[in-house]
Amino acid sequence: MLSEGVLVYNGLMRKKVKAKWGINILGNGKFLVKQGEDVLRGHVLVKIKDKKIQSFDFSGFLGKLSQLKLEELNNKFSDSWINNGELICLSGGIFPSKICFPMSGRFIGLDEFGILKIEEESENEREVLSPVNSKVLKIEKDKISLGFEVYEFKGEGLVGGKVWAKGKIEVLNKTNDLDFNLKGGLLFTDNLSRTFLLKAEVVGINGIVTNVKNEDITTDLPTLFLDDKEWQNLFKSEGKTENFLLNSRLGRLLMVVE
Repeated sequence: MLSEGVLVYNGLMRKKVKAKWGINILGNGKFLVKQGEDVLRGHVLVKIKDKKIQSFDFSGFLGKLSQLKLEELNNKFSDSWINNGELICLSGGIFPSKICFPMSGRFIGLDEFGILKIEEESENEREVLSPVNSKVLKIEKDKISLGFEVYEFKGEGLVGGKVWAKGKIEVLNKTNDLDFNLKGGLLFTDNLSRTFLLKAEVVGINGIVTNVKNEDITTDLPTLFLDDKEWQNLFKSEGKTENFLLNSRLGRLLMVVE
């Protein structure tokens, strides 16, 4: 949390805090936003090209190289782009042969057994989307940080986890209430029975918030218990559909201000 303040929400005084969410970028990412830019939920932040590590057994050619020679080759090509057919080195002997790279990609390394590793870029791209309306706070080589305002509700984690989910603030306690329209959503319930929780998992619920404390809960879904005071505060917004960050590991439910 960055800071906090107080404002009127639905005619009631509510605490508002500023939150930060960091997204790690794994792979060769192309950032499509700038630092300080406001972005909407679902906005594409980064496009990432998938990568795959290819291994080649060059032990017959390079397995007998000295440790010093291997270090020289690794230092020469370290983290550089190499091309198919580019010379690695010459083999020993009276009539040395050229030993060349078998493909283009980023050089990862040669180990002492003569195994060559090259990182291959795929044409497939993945998109990283903003989970909420937010501001881009910071862009680093392998991470992007977003800032946004939330209402915070404090509770106790019954099952640890951290998930984003959209949810309508209403109590659903009947198995028949659960259907696939709730997929990816947050469930507010007092029913922690095994049958009900199993159905919640089947329809794709992302997380659970409850006013009932049950130490023997039988689910892997992130689950947060709110006491009567916090539960009542949350349900002053009953009927509204909001975006939430549920962090039951830390005992927090954050309702995004949008």
